[in-house]
Amino acid sequence: MKIIYNRFIPFGRNFLAINLFGILFAKGPCDSVTINHEEIHTRQMRELLYLPFYVAYVVEWLFRLAQYRDFMKAYAAISFEREAYANQRDLGYLRRRRPYSFLKYL
Repeated sequence: MKIIYNRFIPFGRNFLAINLFGILFAKGPCDSVTINHEEIHTRQMRELLYLPFYVAYVVEWLFRLAQYRDFMKAYAAISFEREAYANQRDLGYLRRRRPYSFLKYL
């Protein structure tokens, strides 16, 4: 995974890294857990052919935002994020992960 360190992306103080089309933009050094989290997202993106991933991500976030009325709770409830957070510390997860595993977290 290519990592680009910069001061601007991702926007906001709550996020230290963002994965855009398989490229990780980070405000500072990333540990193996963060990189694994973002590699899980890259796998999700590939399964959905990138653009549909972003559409599904935003649609689910909007649904969760209406449900929870809280930006961070909505973010944490997105199925893609739930899968990534649940497995980010398991560095072998991607080797045994089945396709479309994020569906278990809907």
